[in-house]
Amino acid sequence: MKSKPEITISILAPVGSALLGLSIGDKIEWPKPGGGNLKVRITEIIYQPERSGDYQL
Repeated sequence: MKSKPEITISILAPVGSALLGLSIGDKIEWPKPGGGNLKVRITEIIYQPERSGDYQL
Protein backbone atom coordinates (compact mmCIF):
# COMPACT_ATOMS: atom_id res chain seq x y z
CA MET A 1 0.00 0.00 0.00
CA LYS A 2 1.31 3.41 -0.96
CA SER A 3 1.65 5.85 1.95
CA LYS A 4 0.80 9.54 1.69
CA PRO A 5 3.65 12.04 1.96
CA GLU A 6 4.18 13.66 5.35
CA ILE A 7 3.02 17.27 5.41
CA THR A 8 3.68 19.81 8.13
CA ILE A 9 1.64 22.97 8.72
CA SER A 10 2.97 26.06 10.49
CA ILE A 11 0.84 27.44 13.33
CA LEU A 12 1.59 30.87 11.84
CA ALA A 13 -0.54 29.97 8.79
CA PRO A 14 -4.30 30.59 9.11
CA VAL A 15 -5.07 26.87 8.88
CA GLY A 16 -2.35 26.21 11.47
CA SER A 17 -4.07 28.52 13.93
CA ALA A 18 -7.30 26.58 13.35
CA LEU A 19 -5.50 23.41 14.47
CA LEU A 20 -4.68 24.74 17.94
CA GLY A 21 -6.45 22.72 20.61
CA LEU A 22 -7.12 19.71 18.38
CA SER A 23 -6.04 16.19 19.38
CA ILE A 24 -4.69 13.20 17.48
CA GLY A 25 -7.43 11.82 15.25
CA ASP A 26 -9.34 15.12 14.97
CA LYS A 27 -10.24 16.33 11.46
CA ILE A 28 -11.08 19.73 9.97
CA GLU A 29 -11.87 21.14 6.54
CA TRP A 30 -10.47 24.57 5.71
CA PRO A 31 -11.16 26.73 2.61
CA LYS A 32 -8.11 27.08 0.33
CA PRO A 33 -7.28 30.54 -1.06
CA GLY A 34 -7.72 29.39 -4.69
CA GLY A 35 -10.98 27.57 -4.00
CA GLY A 36 -11.86 24.14 -2.71
CA ASN A 37 -11.19 22.76 0.74
CA LEU A 38 -8.11 21.48 2.51
CA LYS A 39 -8.87 18.37 4.58
CA VAL A 40 -6.59 17.91 7.59
CA ARG A 41 -6.41 15.01 10.04
CA ILE A 42 -4.08 15.15 13.05
CA THR A 43 -1.89 12.04 12.98
CA GLU A 44 0.90 13.06 15.34
CA ILE A 45 1.81 15.83 17.76
CA ILE A 46 5.57 15.98 18.01
CA TYR A 47 5.94 18.37 20.94
CA GLN A 48 3.44 20.26 23.04
CA PRO A 49 5.30 22.50 25.53
CA GLU A 50 2.31 23.23 27.76
CA ARG A 51 1.49 19.55 28.22
CA SER A 52 5.14 18.92 29.17
CA GLY A 53 5.03 21.76 31.72
CA ASP A 54 7.52 23.82 29.68
CA TYR A 55 6.16 27.37 29.93
CA GLN A 56 9.54 29.08 29.45
CA LEU A 57 10.45 28.94 25.76
